[in-house]
Amino acid sequence: MSRDLTAVMRPRGIAVVGASRRRSRGTLVLANLQRFGYEGRLFAVNPGYESIGEIPCVPSVDDLPDDIDVVVVAVAADASLEVMRDVAAAGIPAAIMLASGFGDGGVGRHRREELEKLVDSSGLLLVGPNCYGLADFSAGIAAYSGSIVDPLDRGGVALIMQSGALTHSITDSALGRGLGLSALVTTGNEIGLGVADYIAWYAADPATTTIGVFLEGLRDTEAFSRACERARDAGKPVVVLATGKSARSRGAALAHTGAISGSGGALAGLLRSIGAVQVDDMDEFRETLLLFSATGRPTGGGTALLSISGGGSGLLADLAEDVGLELPDFTAETSAALSAVLPDFGVVSNPLDATGTAADDPELLHDVLVRSGRDPSVGAVCFVLNVGAAGEAQRGLYRRQATTLARFATSTDAVPLAMSLTAGPVDPVVRATLDEAGVPLLSGARSSLAAIARWSSWHADSDHRPPSLQPAPERRELPRDLGGRSSLMQLVDAGVRVPRFALADTAERAGELAEELGFPCVLKIESADIAHKTDVGGVRVGLSSRDEVVQATEEILAAASSQVPDAVIDGVLVQEMVAGPGLECLLGVVRDPQVGLTLSLAPGGVLVELIGEVPSWPLPLGPEEVAWLIDHGPLATLLDGYRGGPRYDRAALIENVVAFAGLVAAYGEQVEAVEINPLIVLPEGQGAVAVDCLIVPRDHGDLG
Repeated sequence: MSRDLTAVMRPRGIAVVGASRRRSRGTLVLANLQRFGYEGRLFAVNPGYESIGEIPCVPSVDDLPDDIDVVVVAVAADASLEVMRDVAAAGIPAAIMLASGFGDGGVGRHRREELEKLVDSSGLLLVGPNCYGLADFSAGIAAYSGSIVDPLDRGGVALIMQSGALTHSITDSALGRGLGLSALVTTGNEIGLGVADYIAWYAADPATTTIGVFLEGLRDTEAFSRACERARDAGKPVVVLATGKSARSRGAALAHTGAISGSGGALAGLLRSIGAVQVDDMDEFRETLLLFSATGRPTGGGTALLSISGGGSGLLADLAEDVGLELPDFTAETSAALSAVLPDFGVVSNPLDATGTAADDPELLHDVLVRSGRDPSVGAVCFVLNVGAAGEAQRGLYRRQATTLARFATSTDAVPLAMSLTAGPVDPVVRATLDEAGVPLLSGARSSLAAIARWSSWHADSDHRPPSLQPAPERRELPRDLGGRSSLMQLVDAGVRVPRFALADTAERAGELAEELGFPCVLKIESADIAHKTDVGGVRVGLSSRDEVVQATEEILAAASSQVPDAVIDGVLVQEMVAGPGLECLLGVVRDPQVGLTLSLAPGGVLVELIGEVPSWPLPLGPEEVAWLIDHGPLATLLDGYRGGPRYDRAALIENVVAFAGLVAAYGEQVEAVEINPLIVLPEGQGAVAVDCLIVPRDHGDLG
């Protein structure tokens, strides 16, 4: 359950400690509160003054009236702790701490621990420390120690930033662009309130339609997920720009899964699973927030891009593919309608080159826009518009095009959009024309197309359904051997198909079992002390006779005893060899430090290192999520019969992956990584078989 932030977001009264008649952070907070129209009671705590301007002063926190709900602490770190003790003792429900110096080392760690104890024992709602504060413009509250541009565009975007310094990179660059803010929150060190608390609050805030989050790390993944789901259910997109994509999960290097799953991929999987929108850089962050907040959902499934340049259309096509924006082909009817009005040298495609003829012919341009927007596969029409103000002739041309686009906006069911290929100054007449017509103007080719891709993709799933969560499995204890017989037995029990196998404690017994199971067969050393069997010569494949099996068993046992003399060896596992053509897959789960257990699925064998990272999904997951992983990775093409190859059993792959995911979820906190390599998918109708399984426990030590 989320915390009630009313005291900090809608305070009856605010006091500032650290304000004076000289310039200071505390004084700036007072100025912002007055400038943005705070209507509650306002005090400064300073024994040296009776007032600061029109604001009354009191000597200490103890002297504040009972209706003060928030104290802004704008003094140095050591003094801040003393003030916080006074705030807690006075029963004031909330505080905003601006000071830094509460980090993880030395004196900072000690201060942090003291502050954590105070917050836990008092129940204080604490914003920060090490932050600028917050501003809720819809409520006229600006307890914020940074400069806020004026006039500020008001709107429906709540901006929640774990980096205060980067906040102004967004607000300043968006000035005059139509990106209107409902709120601005800097979270700081999050010793008290965290990013999840703020998302949950603005998910319920009627003045907020879109939430933007700059994320450096997750303190409480479950709370973050619940908050994002609340926003999704309220129809409010949560747009996330996250750092840390290059980091690797702590245990990933212990399994081949580390080659396909990085920490950034785990977070991306989490964000997908909770309906959040992930962006890649600050420009894309700004443009995506602008687009979501400025317009509604597209009426159809795709976007038509229109330019008056053939070269521009080619560039748009390349960039659209790069950022994942799907551009539907026009129907035959639409193509014919466009061909009827475009010059003979024009080529009808999406992106569409409306040609230079339409550039200075408002009626032709309007006709092309209307005919494109009528296509049943088009939900949005984006026109590439030069917006600069250089040169009288060019200004007139661009203004006429903007007027035509504004006219189109009144005569179409499709969502009208405009974009400039580059960022830069915008002719104020062009901007005013588009603003009045409600046409969002995006800036920069790549960031604009990426924003459209994220916007259309989020709206495409009208239900925004949460993952098809499976019932929580009963806890399973880890098998004694982390990659042998008992591991395979647990796979079977969970519903994962494995080859037939049996344990032999002597070479002669191995030969007998091989004859019973059939040739060819596989031998593997069986020891709980040896996880990486191939490293000690403990695996032989393709054995086709009893004599080969007996000899290979003797060699395996001798090599293992020599190379790992302290290992307890139970014998060799005799396993049937999967017959016929099959597609090798790598199926792995690794524990991400923030997200937890995440599953990845990729081609196995020699392709593992070549493929690189693939999408991940956090556990638990069901058939729909597995299908998504297949369709958004390289396996989809291979399963469908790549270059004349056989079609493989997709349904069996999904069934086995879901069963495996349930087993790993049952292991829970005991495991760092679990991997099936390979999982062999047989031709359609023949199933899938897990050949080998490796388990890496949390406190793995040396697995041999």
